[in-house]
Amino acid sequence: MTTARIGRTIAILLAAAGADRGAAADAEVDMYSGAFLPSTVTIDPGDSVTWIWMKGTHTVTSGLPGGAPGTPDEPGKLFDVPLDEAHPSFRYAFPGPGPGGVSFFCRQHPDQEGFVEISSGEITVRIAVVDSLFNPPEVTIFEGDSVSWEHEPGEGFHTVTSGLSSSPADSPGALFDQESSDAQPVFVYRFAAPGDYPFFCRPHEMMGMKGVVHVQKMFLRGDATGDGKLDISDAVDILGSLFLGSGLSACPDSQDSNADRRLDLTDAVYLLGFLFLGGSPPPPPFPRPGPDRGDAHLPCRA
Repeated sequence: MTTARIGRTIAILLAAAGADRGAAADAEVDMYSGAFLPSTVTIDPGDSVTWIWMKGTHTVTSGLPGGAPGTPDEPGKLFDVPLDEAHPSFRYAFPGPGPGGVSFFCRQHPDQEGFVEISSGEITVRIAVVDSLFNPPEVTIFEGDSVSWEHEPGEGFHTVTSGLSSSPADSPGALFDQESSDAQPVFVYRFAAPGDYPFFCRPHEMMGMKGVVHVQKMFLRGDATGDGKLDISDAVDILGSLFLGSGLSACPDSQDSNADRRLDLTDAVYLLGFLFLGGSPPPPPFPRPGPDRGDAHLPCRA
């Protein structure tokens, strides 16, 4: 398929793509006369919370009663709106990033307080140090995630040392070089950047006590070109990968626009429908970069 034919294909796909629009899911807080239900909600960065009037006269006010000016607890710093029969709902999108959160209260009922927790999306993966092995020896995580090496009680003395080996040419311990023993049973390291990070045990490297952490990068679904935005060039990139043999991007998962765990023509159709026909937006991670922990077949390597 030539570049000109890709252009004609895009025109055909635009004509064929349906406007199957789906609404983004909000967290909801019902406001009754004497309570918020629920009083605490957890969302991801970029998600929204909608407060819904049920009874009484209220405000939805960010911060805390008497919160100090210039701090996140300052009353009304982010929002301060009425919620009553004439104003039955209020929606606010929290840009993040996490971790953290935003308190809120009602000026009419200052004892009614709530909290929006904004998740960081980061996790910690466990590796057991047991029987002179790292179990599992290989894990895949995303940038910002952590690995916890946990020494089993009664296990011998080990180290958790970054690098391929103790040879000076392999820069052993450049990132970490920690004892793993009954005296120091847990070591946690947060991986901030994508890449492959080998590690080993100094006393037992010749016994094959080694492992590797694969760190994938966060990505924006549909952003096939990796330029941080969605436009027609992303659809062209997907079609080029499928039909011109131009090769997959470093992040095939970003090309999976409809998140169906495979790369095919429907990804270009879905993306074009969103861009030009009012179709549904790509599933998370969108509209902000993030991880896709449910797909091990389409990696997002650095």
